[in-house]
Amino acid sequence: MWRIALVCVFGALLVWSLRPHPPEAGHVARARWLMGTLWTAWAPAGERAADAQRVGAALDAALDTVASLERRLSNWLPSSELSRLNRSGEAIVSEPLYAVLDSACELAALTGGAFDPTVEALTLAWDLRGSGRTPSESEIETARSAVDWRRLSLEPSTRRVRLDGVRVDLGGIGKGYALDRAGAVLAALGVRGAELDAGGQRWSAGGAPGTTGSSVWVAHPLHRDRGAASVRLASGSLSTSGQSEHPGHVLDPRTGRPVATSASVSVGAASGTRADGLSTSLLVMGRERARAFADKHPEIGVLWLEPEADRVEAEAWNLRVVALAPGVRLTRFSHPEPLARIP
Repeated sequence: MWRIALVCVFGALLVWSLRPHPPEAGHVARARWLMGTLWTAWAPAGERAADAQRVGAALDAALDTVASLERRLSNWLPSSELSRLNRSGEAIVSEPLYAVLDSACELAALTGGAFDPTVEALTLAWDLRGSGRTPSESEIETARSAVDWRRLSLEPSTRRVRLDGVRVDLGGIGKGYALDRAGAVLAALGVRGAELDAGGQRWSAGGAPGTTGSSVWVAHPLHRDRGAASVRLASGSLSTSGQSEHPGHVLDPRTGRPVATSASVSVGAASGTRADGLSTSLLVMGRERARAFADKHPEIGVLWLEPEADRVEAEAWNLRVVALAPGVRLTRFSHPEPLARIP
């Protein structure tokens, strides 16, 4: 689904995918097309056939949860709860929709508006769910005047939401929230060691006690079928955002225009919701502001990949890079140099 702050469309057109990691032998896996991308879920099968059946049922339940959230949070579905809210401008909403909106406003405040859930007017102006178009200057200004997360009012006691002339697009946070909810389902059903992959975002329950987690390859910012850097993911989520594959689909909510960059940024965080929202936010901020943000927030890890002539310059803040592909140079990092280079 999604990617916002810069608006992205519910159908995925924008984020870099992590290099795929097929489940290992001895795991149960499920896959389904949801939120505009392929979702894959897997977990250890256990020792008995009954264990594998139980794990499979839990994975199905987790993906069912994602499907249910898609029906609530999608701007692509006219019948979704979010679409109805945008049409009415005010409503008492469900717990999941309220929770996503509350997290979105928190991230908007945290990022100084680089993340903004009220970018729907810009999404429509640029026709990001259609064939795309370049709006006139006056159309951009009109759309920008209808973007301001501070005009989104939330009443926690009643879950009443009011939109003061704005419309909501949850493209930059919805997928991360769905990953968290799917992970919670797996935990409640007693599944351990589960992994979820949703296009450009990975969620991990963590490995066995005493392990350091798994390594995840992040795609080259210009070539999604090539790995650029492998980072350590112990538990939590890693989300990657970029602009080059589908130019124009990442919009800066403050200017109303596409972010002019060929870089990609990956964010590791304890929750999928935060990783999702921050990956697009930091791309909007640009490298210098993103670096400053990471310095102030050591609880998140950040990998910045920027093409430069015939190579890729990489910076890693609060995140361990364990391997680099040819042509990738790590210029700034807060951990020891990579353990390996791929020949």
